[in-house]
Amino acid sequence: MISSDYIKDKILEIENIQGNLIRSRISEFKRLKKSDKYTLFKELSFCILTANTSAELGLKCQAYINDGFYRLDYNDLREELIKVHYRFYNKRASYIIGARDIIDDLEYIVNMDDHFRAREILIERVKGIGYKEASHFLRNVGIFDFAILDKHIIKFMKNNYYIKYENNSSRRRYLENEIVFNELAKKFNMEPGVFDLYIWYIETGKILK
Repeated sequence: MISSDYIKDKILEIENIQGNLIRSRISEFKRLKKSDKYTLFKELSFCILTANTSAELGLKCQAYINDGFYRLDYNDLREELIKVHYRFYNKRASYIIGARDIIDDLEYIVNMDDHFRAREILIERVKGIGYKEASHFLRNVGIFDFAILDKHIIKFMKNNYYIKYENNSSRRRYLENEIVFNELAKKFNMEPGVFDLYIWYIETGKILK
């Protein structure tokens, strides 16, 4: 296990190199929370698309399809995903079309006082959204209670003996791993959704969203 001093030193190093970008990203997340329901839905669609694929490809899809997430029919959305070489074009097009039922409630959901209940609502109502994707969406709209426990974060935790298993697929395992990560974030006086950005940078050398 790497020491707390090592992580602290890495955080300070990242702050010196990428501090401005991280603060800019955090401000961007906070601004997004104040957006209209359609902008929020585009962000939710991005989070649906990033499941089991790269954030970079999700960003490419989001930039290319844009308003099409809530305007295109299934066949047209599917074709747009094919054009950007998105692998799961049938299933994810279906998920996004189905998720449109929640559009009118998104502004309410992201402004709920109970962020954990907000996450559960997203998971219950949107097919294709699990704990990771719901946490991703909420973090990206300025709710920093949640980290995104993707393969990079889980790898960091497993390789440094914070957790035993890389399997993160069940509700129980995800929430257990989340508790461990949140305790680690607390050690460094950081919100989980912000600490996530630093650990993701340690693992990937990138600051995305």
